[in-house]
Amino acid sequence: MLTITPEARTHALDNGGSLFLEYITRTGGCCVPFQPEPTVRFGKPRNQDQYRQETIDGLTIFIPRGLPEEELVIAMASVLGFKRLVIEGWRPF
Repeated sequence: MLTITPEARTHALDNGGSLFLEYITRTGGCCVPFQPEPTVRFGKPRNQDQYRQETIDGLTIFIPRGLPEEELVIAMASVLGFKRLVIEGWRPF
């Protein structure tokens, strides 16, 4: 289940109201797959057939089909005044 904080929702609406989660599996130096948390990006993914589209709190969100079913939250993070959306609640394994 995916939810979004009010601050993150406002920021997303200010940037077009469409998001997608980029989910990449990386292989480390010892050949063990590592799955960092998904990245939240504005807009629509290029390969939309690999995503399911949901409307959450008035936002269009594209979620990768391979993303595990966990309770995740899209939240706002700010570093030195630069705002970005992040995923909270991610467990890599």
